Amino acid sequence: MWGIALFIFLSNSSLSYTLKQGDTFPTVLKSISISDSTANKITSVIRSKLDLRRCRAGDKLFVTKRENNFIELRYEANKKTIIVDSLFQVSELEIRKEFVCLEGAIDNGSLWDAVIKAGGTPNLIYIMADEIFSSDIDFNVETRNGDKFKLIAIAEYSGNRFIGYNRVLSATYTSGKDEYTGIYYDKASHSGYYSLDGKSLRKLFLRSPVSYQRISSGFTKARFHPVLRKWMPHLGIDYVAPMGTPIRTIGDGVVIFAGWKGGFGKHIIIQHSQGFKSYYGHLSSIITKKGKFVQQGDLIGKLGSTGMSTGAHLDFRLQKYGQFVNPIKIIPPPVMPLYGKNLEEYKNYTNKLTILSDVVKNINKIPVVEVVEKSVK
Repeated sequence: MWGIALFIFLSNSSLSYTLKQGDTFPTVLKSISISDSTANKITSVIRSKLDLRRCRAGDKLFVTKRENNFIELRYEANKKTIIVDSLFQVSELEIRKEFVCLEGAIDNGSLWDAVIKAGGTPNLIYIMADEIFSSDIDFNVETRNGDKFKLIAIAEYSGNRFIGYNRVLSATYTSGKDEYTGIYYDKASHSGYYSLDGKSLRKLFLRSPVSYQRISSGFTKARFHPVLRKWMPHLGIDYVAPMGTPIRTIGDGVVIFAGWKGGFGKHIIIQHSQGFKSYYGHLSSIITKKGKFVQQGDLIGKLGSTGMSTGAHLDFRLQKYGQFVNPIKIIPPPVMPLYGKNLEEYKNYTNKLTILSDVVKNINKIPVVEVVEKSVK
């Protein structure tokens, strides 16, 4: 007599949930029909890996069931990926790092469009524009069709989930016959981006304190004032951008004024070294205070239209030893370059990075190797 074997294939069902403001971990489990006993077990074991008080809106939760039986829960929060399996054992995926190469060109668009098309993120654009090349290129107005860029960066993954870019190790931007290169180097007191010959790319000042759309008024001794309706000097630059756009200090210094200043509305003045002062007017909000030391690129306020203003813009002014100067025409002094033993070590590092760059360009993704990771932290 022949026996008959019966195979029953049970299919898994999966569901996902994105936490909203006010959600708690237990209430979310209940809302997705996890039984009370299962929810209690999950909550009990996951506490060893996740502070349930720190669950935030935007965190994601994935649950797998089979015939209504719990199989797996996956919780994704920023860089964390935590898994609870069917035996209620909890584990956390390690962060995996890989070197990646991103290349692209400006093609009837902006740097933003080109970097995103190449697989980049807004954070990479910020690093290129505001950290690496901020003193050499104003990407708001100086990009041209055909300009090219190449980035070697460290990408982070939690399992197969892309988290973001940890660091840009090197960046090259080519515009016509001009080529700009920035190498990240972090050793002792020398931290930041440098040119191939060891000169710091960080200048005393940023090219502009805001990511702007256009300049509505330039530096001039005679401008027709739109409110007072008369000709008078305009000793600054008016940068037009959407209301609330972040305003950043152009350089290290001390805030000597932060408050309301007549026609300038909400206003900030920062004292820098070498006799410079910077002025930021018509702000919608001030995010600093008098007496505070600020570093180049720090957020100090948001763009607005307070005071004597006809629309959202930043009135930015720069003074040197008591005289207002045209910010656009000032060539900011560089920071101290590498020299001696530090320069020799830096050149050895750039040689390794050049080899790595060639390998990554051909393979695209390779695991982070210790010799480079130690150098870039």
